[in-house]
This record gives sequence, C-alpha cells and structure tokens, in this order.
Amino acid sequence: MSLPQGTKKKTKAKDSTAMNRFTLKLILGVSCMLMMVTSCDKLIYEDLLPCDLGMWFNYSYNMSFVNLFETQTKQLDVFVFDEKGKFVAVFKEAKEEFTHDYTMSLPLDPGQYTCVAYAGLDNNFAPVNLTPGISVIEDLRIRVNRTAQQTIETEFQPLLYGICKDIEVTGAYGHTVEMPMMKMTRKIRIVFQEQNENRSQIDVNHFKFEITAANGTYDGHNTMLNDDTLYYQPYYAENLPGGGAAVELNTLRLLEDGNYRLKITNRVSNETLFDVDLINLLLATKFYENNAMSNQEYLDRQDKYTLVFIFNGQPVTKEVLMSIAIWINGWLIREQQVDN
Repeated sequence: MSLPQGTKKKTKAKDSTAMNRFTLKLILGVSCMLMMVTSCDKLIYEDLLPCDLGMWFNYSYNMSFVNLFETQTKQLDVFVFDEKGKFVAVFKEAKEEFTHDYTMSLPLDPGQYTCVAYAGLDNNFAPVNLTPGISVIEDLRIRVNRTAQQTIETEFQPLLYGICKDIEVTGAYGHTVEMPMMKMTRKIRIVFQEQNENRSQIDVNHFKFEITAANGTYDGHNTMLNDDTLYYQPYYAENLPGGGAAVELNTLRLLEDGNYRLKITNRVSNETLFDVDLINLLLATKFYENNAMSNQEYLDRQDKYTLVFIFNGQPVTKEVLMSIAIWINGWLIREQQVDN
C-alpha cells in the first residue's frame, strides 16, 4: 500500500531538516577544534603566543580542612623561577574579593618552572627586589617590618605562602596547576577575666604583654633565617566591662623546636609576672582526635588562640598569675587552689 502523497512530502522535509542540523553541528564542532588548536598550538602557528599557565590556589591546610583562600587575602604575588633557578618575573593581582575558584593566568614561554606564591604580602613587610636572570629563589626575602627597638605593634593581615616545583609549560596547550597554601601569621588574644566585679583590681594599662621570637625573616623555600629577637606587643587592648582586660598580639610562623616566650610584666614595678614557653602552652590545646597530625602540622594549621586567665578579685601578682586557671581555646590547661 502506498502512502498518501502529502505524507511522503513531509518525510522528505523532515529528513532535510535533520540533515541540516547534523551539518551545522559538524561545522560547529570542527570550528571549536580549530579554535583550540589555533589558540594554543604554537608548534603549528609560530606567530601565536603559547597558552597561559593557569594557577589555582588551595588554602585547605587549616583546622577546617576546606579551602578558605577567598576569605584570607586581597593581594596576591607569584614569583616565577626557571629550570636553572633564575628569577623570571613576578605576577601580581589585587582584588576586594577573590573567588573560591580564582585562577591566575601566567603567560610563560615553554620550559620548566618553580613558582612561589604569597597572599597578603602588604606594607607590613619589606619590599622584595629581585633581578630577572640573576636572582635565585634563595635571594627571595620576606622580612617583617619592625622598629629600631625590634618591636612590632601593628596588626597583620593573613599572610599565606605556597611553592610549586617542576611545572612543565609546553606551549602546545594550556593547563592549570594547584598551588597549595599555608598561613604564616598567628593571632593570640589574652584575657584577664574577673569573676568578682566588685573586687576587680585589673587595668590593662598596668601590664606589659609581649611575645618574644626570632621569626621575622624567611627565604623563598619558607626557611626561617637568622634574625634579631622580635618583641611582638599588642596591636589592640581594652578594659572589659564589669572588670578584666584583653589584648591581642600577632606573631609569625611558630616552629615546634623554636624559642618563643610569652611574657607579662607589671609596668609599675617592672616585675616579670609570667614567663613561659609559648609552644608548650599552645600544644596543650591539641585535641586527642588530632594526634594523627604532628605537632608542627597542628601549629601550622591552627592560626588563632585565646588564652583566658580567671581571677576572683585577687591582686595580679606573680604567685597568683602562675597558679590560677588558664583556659586556651576553651580548654582548661591547669588549675590549682589559691588562697584569696
């Protein structure tokens, strides 16, 4: 049985439309392939620039174990060194807000590179001056600014560091590498908490709070270099409503085997009231569930600490301060009975 003539004509029209769609898809597909080749393949088209290297920044080396890069910086510097270790160039980016998936584009010729990245390298640090073709990664110096007396009282913005070695750039196609980042700055808040408001004898102006550490200079490998002893003093201080006081201090990276001291001094008598090894004190806050990580990993991941000293109307003397309860990040470190 033959089909009605009208039906046959519709079938041909339908076949023609399908063929046209297939042809269009084929043309678009070939066009995309040509765009990919002509935009990246310098081996075929010598007059074209190679594809840029993409660099994505991952700051998940923290206690949350998630990438917090976009919350930590407004300024980014990437120093590039070639396969001979010579400085090539520095690429900079500044934004009010970086996104979670931000990728920096690095226009590099084919070759092998090492990249060193800093996020937050602001005016709290000395300018970095490198000479292309001459300077090497060991010449890269990150040095925190300090006064002539080696004191630091300014608040640090977060400073992140990362290094990525043996990056191959072929020029034949673009690709993205991950730059793992770690935080170099630490903040410590010290609270003198007065429980008896009517008997409070605490005034923040009566005390000198200080962290001593020789940790102010690093090279491009993030190796801490010889430096003078620095005196980190509060960038913020207040007397608390109802009695008590609080201060906040910075410091840079803390090493497990480093010499770091927390000192509290009476400004009137100049008597040292509290002088302890800061590392031992902070490591007391390490949770049992974090025992799988080394002490150094814990110190590198944990970037903020709150130390709370509990008073009950006692005068702040050396004997009282060395024996009262101390809470660090919400955990009781030691507590002894003290006569009021």
